[in-house]
Amino acid sequence: MLIQSRGAQPAPEAEPHIRAFPLTLRSSEDTPAGAQTFKVGGAPSWAKRPEFYTCPCGADLVYVCQVPENMDFAVHPGRPEQPDSVRPDAYGLFLGNEVYLLACPDRCDPAAVWPVNQN
Repeated sequence: MLIQSRGAQPAPEAEPHIRAFPLTLRSSEDTPAGAQTFKVGGAPSWAKRPEFYTCPCGADLVYVCQVPENMDFAVHPGRPEQPDSVRPDAYGLFLGNEVYLLACPDRCDPAAVWPVNQN
C-alpha cells in the first residue's frame, strides 16, 4: 500500500500557502493513550484502539509520528482566509482527525508510508 508511485518527484516550488518552520526535536516521556500532541517516535498515543498494517514487502509497519486533531498550520501573509478557521493566519488540516504515519522498517521503498486517521 504505497501512497506514491516510484515516478513521484518533489514539487518544483515550495507550497504557496502553508509556511514552513524549523522542526526542533527533544526527548521527552511517552504520552499516555489518547493524548493529543504532535509527536515523533516512541509509542503512538492512539485516539481510539491501535491499528496495525503490513507493508507489501511483508514487514509490519511501525509508528513514525502523529499530528493531533485541530492542529493549525501558519499561512503565508496575504493568502486567503480559510472559512471557519480558528485564526485568520492559520489553516486547519485533517478535518478534526488525529493522523498517524506508519512506515516500513525495512525501507523497501521511499514511499512505503501509510497514514492512519482516527477521530
